Order: sequence, then structure tokens, then C-alpha cells
Amino acid sequence: MTTEADALKFTAEQAVTANGKRIIETKNRQFLINGNGDIREFRPNDGANEALQVHTLTAVVDYIGKVSERSASPLIVQVVDENSVFVLGELDDFGNREVLIKAKAMHPCYPYGQWLDSESFIIALQAQFMTTEDGKVLLKFVGNLKDESAQTMVDDGVSQVATARSGVASVGKVVVPNPISLRPYRTFLEVEQQESDFVFRMHEGPKLALFSADGDAWRNTAIDLVAEYLSEKLVKFSKHVTVLA
Repeated sequence: MTTEADALKFTAEQAVTANGKRIIETKNRQFLINGNGDIREFRPNDGANEALQVHTLTAVVDYIGKVSERSASPLIVQVVDENSVFVLGELDDFGNREVLIKAKAMHPCYPYGQWLDSESFIIALQAQFMTTEDGKVLLKFVGNLKDESAQTMVDDGVSQVATARSGVASVGKVVVPNPISLRPYRTFLEVEQQESDFVFRMHEGPKLALFSADGDAWRNTAIDLVAEYLSEKLVKFSKHVTVLA
């Protein structure tokens, strides 16, 4: 009795050599055999060879709304995380799903958990965060720190007290606010940047650092906001476009 393996072996002997590989066909399926004798099924991919690389949600919406090459096909808009969105086509007969667009957010990235000198911290706080009331307080506090403040710092593990200028010449004790609520840029700029709590710490130098204090709960909110934005902008294409988050 001839088995499929026997048939495959026989067909392999009759294979056509192409680019160093042998191509065999059995039961309407094609297989490739390399020089080591390894066999794998050939599954052609008729989709896009390379995904478009973009950096905004607007580009994703424009592609779906203005580019006609997939206008009649079902599409999935996948919010991978707070900084990544993929536009995917439908599955082909071999289980391949083409990736049409990869959107990667571009925004400033604050070095959380790293110690910065006061000048670098002030610049980062103004350039990489949106304005909040707590942010204004922190900026004013750091701007008034004296270089020798580390020598007179008091720390109870939650709040810290440091020497800071309270006037042109006078010096007073100021309690560092903790936790502090800030709104850093950390997702696509088309959606609202999430405000969350951070622990602010200092040590000798003075050196300053911010540590996340919300268990990264902001990520889920940011993902939901990106999905809501896309669903709203693509509502008229909802018959063939599905947004997943």
C-alpha cells in the first residue's frame, strides 16, 4: 500500500530544481526541499510585502478613508499598545494575515527611575510633560533648590524636606510634594495624555528622579482612548473595519 510519505518521496525524486531548492507537488499542495533534505510546505503570500510605517493615528484614518486598494476588504485595526497600532487584512487560504500599516507613536520619553541634575530635570519637566498644577509646584520647588540642600535634607521615606530659597535672599524649609500628579507625553498625540501619580525623590547633588506610582494603570486607559479615537474617526467604515484593543 502506497502511503503519502512514499508518494512524497517518489515525487521528490522527480522534483524540479529551482534556485537550489526542489519544488514538489502532491494532492494540489506544493513543498520545498532544501539541500539538507528538509521539507516545508510552500504557502504563497499574496498580501503586501512590507507594511507602511507611519507615526500618527491621522495617517491610519487617512489610509483607510482615502486609499482604495483595500476599500472593499474586511480590515482589522489593532491597538497593540499605547504606542502601536496595526492595520491588518483578512486571512488568506494559508492562514496568512497581511499587515498593511504599522503606526508607531513619536513623543518625548522621560527617563523614569534615573537620577538627573536639577538643570536637566527642569528642562525635561517643561519639555516632556503637559502643564498641571502639581507640575507647576514641582517646577518652582526644583528651581529654588540650593546646591548645598542635600546636606540639610530630612527624609521620612514618604516626604522629603530640603533647603530652598523662599525669597531673593531668605532660605526656608520646604516639604517636597509626594505623590505628585503629572501628565507626561507617552501615547499618540491625537488623544488626551493621561495624568497619573509619580513619586518624586532627591538625593545628594542634588539629584532628582521620578518613579511611576500607579502600577502603569494609565496604559489601559491610553489604549482605550486610542481605540475610542479610531472608532469615532472610522465610524462610517464600520461595515468592513473592526477596531480591536
